[in-house]
Amino acid sequence: MEIIENQSLKALNTFGVDVKSRFFVELTDVKTLYQINSLPKPHLFLGGGSNILFVNDYPGTVIHNNLLGVSILKETSESVVVKAMGGENWHQFVIKMSDAGFHGLEYLALIPGTVGAAPVQNIGAYGAEVKQFIQSVEVFDCEAETIYSIPCHECCFSYRDSLFKQEKGRYFIISVTFELLKKVAAKVEYRALEHYFEDQGKVLEDVSMQDIFEGVVSVRASKLPDPKEIGNGGSFFKNPIVSKSKAKELHDKYSNLVMYPHDIDKIKLAAGQLIELSGLKGKYVNNVGMYEKQALVLVNLGGATGGQLWAHAQKVQEQVAATFGVMLEPEPLIL
Repeated sequence: MEIIENQSLKALNTFGVDVKSRFFVELTDVKTLYQINSLPKPHLFLGGGSNILFVNDYPGTVIHNNLLGVSILKETSESVVVKAMGGENWHQFVIKMSDAGFHGLEYLALIPGTVGAAPVQNIGAYGAEVKQFIQSVEVFDCEAETIYSIPCHECCFSYRDSLFKQEKGRYFIISVTFELLKKVAAKVEYRALEHYFEDQGKVLEDVSMQDIFEGVVSVRASKLPDPKEIGNGGSFFKNPIVSKSKAKELHDKYSNLVMYPHDIDKIKLAAGQLIELSGLKGKYVNNVGMYEKQALVLVNLGGATGGQLWAHAQKVQEQVAATFGVMLEPEPLIL
């Protein structure tokens, strides 16, 4: 295991923030996980760098997950169980599964990051969450210094949350095992996808999972900037969840607000709409702002520091809170 000092992380975070890690390790072999606790602390497990905003240089050791490989563990006429290593690129994995006729993940296409990062955030889009397809998560437990698998029902999955997010630094995700289906009835529950298929002249009842994949990729690409061209981490804020009484109060005042049922007594609002209605969409200061095509995306147009990005995000929080009485919560880890 080679330890690199003062490693630049600019190419390893999708915001393109120019920071360094005091120590850096590229992890390519599961056996070397047993050496983790001997590395200078604190430790940061890094995948694709798409769900993190570096405000400062990292004072400890960044451990970059570069474990690769995809294998079929079990296959029947109806389903397949697939194991993907944590360093695999998420979108490329989705493409591979869809092309093979293993369905379900199409709704999560084009989400940046790695397979190992997907369960941490319980990534979701267009009515689907990755927890629906996870059978188990294989981890190295840094406290117990042992490798084992955690079944899905013990991962504490909830909206953009998980056991792995709650206990930061304890679990290094080695691989994720998914159960996917060979036949799936496509569902179109979000307006953006409905509009896409209407424009394509497709009847919603006839939409296939391949159509879903193509639609999700097209819609996301039209709204989300490519991190290689414009620094960003995808959706920066979670969609806020409020009580039914708060939702009614907001609807009475702003009848055009988008609202989705979350559970029996909770309603989910669209964070991007709240930001846009607060007048912050496409307004840039020092090359930082909420993207003009999707208000939920914080962007670095070039040369911005992590501190500038985080300061702008906090101003967005303050403005939305002042306008709607709702506090937005960031999705990425702020360091």
